Amino acid sequence: MIKEIYIDNFRCLVNFRIRPGVFQLWLGDNGSGKTSVLDALRNIQRILGGDHVQDIFPSHSATNWITKSKQEFGVTLEIAQEEYEYNLVIEHDKGRKTSRIKSEHLKWEGQFFYRYDGHDAHLYRINWNSGKAEEGATLSPDWGRSLIASLGEREDNKPLLNFREDVAKWLIVQPIPLVVRQVAESETHHLTRYAENFAQWYRHVIQEEHRVVLEAHKLLEDVLPGFTSLNLKESGDSRKLKVTFRINGKDSILDFQDISDGQRQLIVLYMISEAFRQGLFSTVFLDEPGNFVSLREVLPFIGVLEDVTDTTSQQAIVVSHHAEIINEMGHDGELWFSREEGAHTITTPYPAIPGLTPAQIMARGLGDV
Repeated sequence: MIKEIYIDNFRCLVNFRIRPGVFQLWLGDNGSGKTSVLDALRNIQRILGGDHVQDIFPSHSATNWITKSKQEFGVTLEIAQEEYEYNLVIEHDKGRKTSRIKSEHLKWEGQFFYRYDGHDAHLYRINWNSGKAEEGATLSPDWGRSLIASLGEREDNKPLLNFREDVAKWLIVQPIPLVVRQVAESETHHLTRYAENFAQWYRHVIQEEHRVVLEAHKLLEDVLPGFTSLNLKESGDSRKLKVTFRINGKDSILDFQDISDGQRQLIVLYMISEAFRQGLFSTVFLDEPGNFVSLREVLPFIGVLEDVTDTTSQQAIVVSHHAEIINEMGHDGELWFSREEGAHTITTPYPAIPGLTPAQIMARGLGDV
């Protein structure tokens, strides 16, 4: 679970710090910084997945009215009741148009467990007699990539591996059914930003996590009239998504792209929610899940997310302008993002105004009071 996020000198985020809730709604006008926070977290995930810093944090990602050459990112996590603090500093050479990792560290229960000072990476291990972290090997890694991504598993470095695994299980997605491809040439356990590769992800899930598919189908039978199954059929060396509906007692098998946008959106959302329920994701960030679906269809989905967070240590953050989602979630702990023109993002608790629903407050532009 993410306990705190810190971002400095990234787009409109300057010395920005928030503590996300367990089940929380993020509100704010377009351009107020919500997506920038999600992009920063996605970039941290990519760094810890082994991508090169130059591909993730180009110099133009820095705040354009600030002249300093460094960007800083930090997250504090709670994993199995233990605290992890991660800090990353990126340095840009705007003349050469290059970027590098200036420093990076991971603390476990207040103790360093990985520390890169710009020259050397200091590795740590657990001393099983004392239960404390102690310094081990020192390496000289490539300053363009995080060494955390490539460290192998050992019995004495489990805190680092637990941290890396938890970050890899963040899901940050804004499903858009119009761009979801129905053909899976291969499989993957990562969903892309707009769920474009849903078919490839589903191919992985149906092979490795079949219980997720079975339970998601049961949920979809309740929200999609006539739905019976979602399958992958051979198409040369690839697999193609096919949806089966029972209509007037007969099965009708359709290509995924031949059903409506709303039907595709619901299939993607409920597959995500069941994967979340069964622990494939640790924290889910859903950007505008209410797009393309009706009120009757979206509120049960929000309820599924809330049920998961009520009964597990997992976390769900929803970003939405959908009036009914706002009214459903907008009663306790939601965050209002705001930004004056040419200034940085700030967050405040969403106001409660007697006689107005949360959606009415937002529609009248009263969130900044």
